[in-house]
Amino acid sequence: MSERLPLSVKIGWAAGTHGTGAMIGVLTTFMLSFLTREVGIAPAIAGVLIFASRIYDMFADPIMGHISDRTRSRFGRRRIYLLWGAFACFLSYGAIFSFPQFESDLAKIVYAGVLLFLFNTAYTIFNIPYLAMPAEMTENYHERTGLMGIRVVFFTTSSVAMFVGNPVLVGTFGPERGWPLFGWITGAIMLAAMLWAFFATRSAPAYPRTEEIALPLTKQLGLVLANQPFTVFLGVKLLQLTAQASTGAALLFFGAYVLKNEQALQIAFGVAFPLGTFLTIPVWTSIGRRYGKRESYMAAGIIYAVVTISWLLAGPGESTVVTSLRLALLGGSVAGILVMGFSILPDTIEYDRRRTGINREGTYAGIYSTMEKLAAAFGPLVFGAYLSAAGFVTGAGGAATAQPDAAVSAIYVGVAVIPAFASLLSAALLWFYDLDEQKLKSTTRVG
Repeated sequence: MSERLPLSVKIGWAAGTHGTGAMIGVLTTFMLSFLTREVGIAPAIAGVLIFASRIYDMFADPIMGHISDRTRSRFGRRRIYLLWGAFACFLSYGAIFSFPQFESDLAKIVYAGVLLFLFNTAYTIFNIPYLAMPAEMTENYHERTGLMGIRVVFFTTSSVAMFVGNPVLVGTFGPERGWPLFGWITGAIMLAAMLWAFFATRSAPAYPRTEEIALPLTKQLGLVLANQPFTVFLGVKLLQLTAQASTGAALLFFGAYVLKNEQALQIAFGVAFPLGTFLTIPVWTSIGRRYGKRESYMAAGIIYAVVTISWLLAGPGESTVVTSLRLALLGGSVAGILVMGFSILPDTIEYDRRRTGINREGTYAGIYSTMEKLAAAFGPLVFGAYLSAAGFVTGAGGAATAQPDAAVSAIYVGVAVIPAFASLLSAALLWFYDLDEQKLKSTTRVG
């Protein structure tokens, strides 16, 4: 297997992250606000709906990974699902923001729940095989870091599409027409990126199906969880994604009820956050090569904690320059978290393959994605419950209604305190991660 990948393959595979980033982004940042303030569902119930759809993924993700490990097709084990998943994601993404008018609260809740389950199923079909591919595409320890740096670029473009497209479309056409347009237009861009990944990877290296993969799924899951570097990494990512999900869930509320200018915050996020990310991707890639992935990962997590806790200093009338600077620093820290985290995942999968001789990248991707989505849902669940308990006044049509002081305080906790605490814990847990390039290359099959 070639150690270096053609640039066209790296860029093409990474383009798929624009789609997965948009899917996970709307759940962590837009969905709670949309269901609460546009549809009129209470925040606690909306948080439960989002979380319940992710509980379902606890079962769907590992099963999808196992299916892709065992698949034989003319497109290989993984790529066939990229094709099917791309169209499923587009349809569910557009539909979820084209919410019909219901008189009954129960009808709203049921409809939202069904769409969320379809949305998560579509995401699973594409994302699990997609995540499994980098571990097959190259065994070069540092090539993966560069590949994931490109992936972060497309992860960031999804943020630009969401945070610039949403205020422009909703502001221009109003909530009733703007939200459906947002879903279908940004969904079409997402579809194009996912299809790009499908076509660009037709010549990418891939491992054939391993017959030993016929082991029962439950036994395979046990073997995967015996992979100590992987389990530590899962714990780290769970904490980091919980931090990011809490920030994301609270951010639009923060713009509306603390800064008193939601659209300005969205546009600043859509410009400053990606700018900070783009500028620091090569920096983090270089730091990772020089100082090691673990150390770089820890540094990014600590910086993220410092930046998020600084939201406690923000208030109405804060200068857009100050807000943008904070968002740019946030983007820079997230770039480090993503580049290092994305590149460590295939390392832990290769470690398993070297130890066991079994190619079960899909099973690993399924477990990782389950944790990823649970963390993304846990943020809205906790924040939504906390917001309801604090007396948040639910609205409809996007209007910013007056809120009690306790609800405003809850928004501060969601955007600053919870993320900072979880991110610092993730940095501490990384002390127990010991898989470096030397250990990876010296690992041989056991038994």
